[in-house]
Amino acid sequence: MIEKNIKEAKAQKLFSPYGLAEINALRDGLKHAPGIQDGRVLVIGSERPWAEACVLEAGAREILTLEYGKIISTHPKVKTIVPLDFRMRFLNNTLGEFDAVVTFSSVEHSGLGRYGDALNPWGDIIAIARAWCVTKPKGSLTLGVEYKYEGEYIAFNAHRYYGKIRYPYLTTNWKQYYKGIGTQLVHVFVK
Repeated sequence: MIEKNIKEAKAQKLFSPYGLAEINALRDGLKHAPGIQDGRVLVIGSERPWAEACVLEAGAREILTLEYGKIISTHPKVKTIVPLDFRMRFLNNTLGEFDAVVTFSSVEHSGLGRYGDALNPWGDIIAIARAWCVTKPKGSLTLGVEYKYEGEYIAFNAHRYYGKIRYPYLTTNWKQYYKGIGTQLVHVFVK
């Protein structure tokens, strides 16, 4: 399935729930993200592997997908992990560091309980802060979330829309590297 998705992305025919324009916004961001090419990449939140296909198309060597629900991957370059195992591997020093982190339409759900996660008003900010902690120096974060400068809000318990107040908190400690495109703005940051 992932190999098929890679071919479809290259041919501009990849399906995702977000549409082709949003897929291309992510692909554009990945072209500008340090650490993707030949890198070890953490993908945060992915029920279907379309984002992983885009990351592999951009040249990643290895992907670890972090998702609330257990996913089984048979692709040799894509491994999966749930949050508890992620934390345990970090604590026993077997997780390692990542060259890049990619998340698209995922962290805005963190802490709202929609996917069985614990309620936490700072769940999204904590998720990105944890990603910073496991990213190598000069590594990147490719982030795609709904953004409305003047109109941020929480559609409980579905998701958040970010704006001029919460978005800077979400990207604390990261330096903006590339201003991207898309309805779910895809920006690239570096550590």
